[in-house]
Amino acid sequence: MRIRSAKTLVFLREEKAIVGYNYLTRSTFFCSHDLLIFLALIDEWTDLHTVRNHLPYISTAELERKIDDLIAVHAVIPEDSDTLQEEDDFIEGWHWGMPAALLHMTVQDRPYLSIEQSEALQVSRLATGSQPSLCQWNDEQDSIALNWPLEANGDGLLGLMARRRTVRSTDATAISIDQLSDCLFAGLGITGVTKNGAGVTLPLGMTPSGGARNPYEAFVYARSVDGLAPGFYHYSALQHSLSQVLTNETPLPSELLGGQDWVDDMPCLIVLCAYFERPMWKYHDANAYRVVLIEAGHIGQNVMLAATNHGLCACPSAALDHSKIARCLGLGDDAMRAPIYAMTLAKPGESENEVIPLRSADLPTGEHLHTQMLAG
Repeated sequence: MRIRSAKTLVFLREEKAIVGYNYLTRSTFFCSHDLLIFLALIDEWTDLHTVRNHLPYISTAELERKIDDLIAVHAVIPEDSDTLQEEDDFIEGWHWGMPAALLHMTVQDRPYLSIEQSEALQVSRLATGSQPSLCQWNDEQDSIALNWPLEANGDGLLGLMARRRTVRSTDATAISIDQLSDCLFAGLGITGVTKNGAGVTLPLGMTPSGGARNPYEAFVYARSVDGLAPGFYHYSALQHSLSQVLTNETPLPSELLGGQDWVDDMPCLIVLCAYFERPMWKYHDANAYRVVLIEAGHIGQNVMLAATNHGLCACPSAALDHSKIARCLGLGDDAMRAPIYAMTLAKPGESENEVIPLRSADLPTGEHLHTQMLAG
């Protein structure tokens, strides 16, 4: 057997210790200076006989045990292993460098606070000091007053935008397939195609996309949608159609969205998954990773506005259990494809938070409102 050190390792100082981290497999291990030297020695494929020559003071049995331990934490990779294939596929496909890869892989499958835990944390922080200002005020003497948009109170586009709210309760009624259809088309629908100067045919959609590389596919978890059997579906934006994903997985939505139990009553869940190979084919600059994340917001806002237009509420969430979602959707362990953003669709129930609308005539003085916002 031949082994080498993993190529997706980074090292950091943590409380006077060195910690090794394989960002592809998301495994960590404490690392001595001797281990750092050893991993450097086996940077290329090395047979066990050569490894023993590097470490003559360690018995064969002890050396084999240590190597097994290093393989278990993915610090060392054996030849012809599944981990090696995963690493090779990632290195071949990922063109945006280690810092972007580290950011992307590190945020997968993170633990999340519940709403109750988050609110308790905010209360404790408010007890020790004020929060940062959530709005920045212009100096009243130097500011130029703009006319308050009249349409914001009406039924036009600005009125629709103003009515959009995140309501995490539902009246438990089903939504229709036509409502779902409009929401999907608003977010991801393809309205035409064009060709760039290189002769590449590009899809044109409802939202802007960097280089028209169209990095997102949408999947639907239907739980109570009239006209759809419960299950997972892929949305083809080009065909404007749904195709059921063959899977035996039937989790509660909360198992996919960070344990948020409010989602279990929702009739429908839309998940946006990034296919990174699409923008990477054109852009090797890691800034494109940031563009891909921004695009999820463009799509999500269109879905939310279409939902609002139907009297529905689309509640967004980035608290994703990425591996579980990928397994349900048949994405497997492909690191080039990842869930990024999710939205529930439902007819909203009673809002848990009072909303006080702001109108130009009703605005309190800047200092008074500023004090209210700081106080929470």
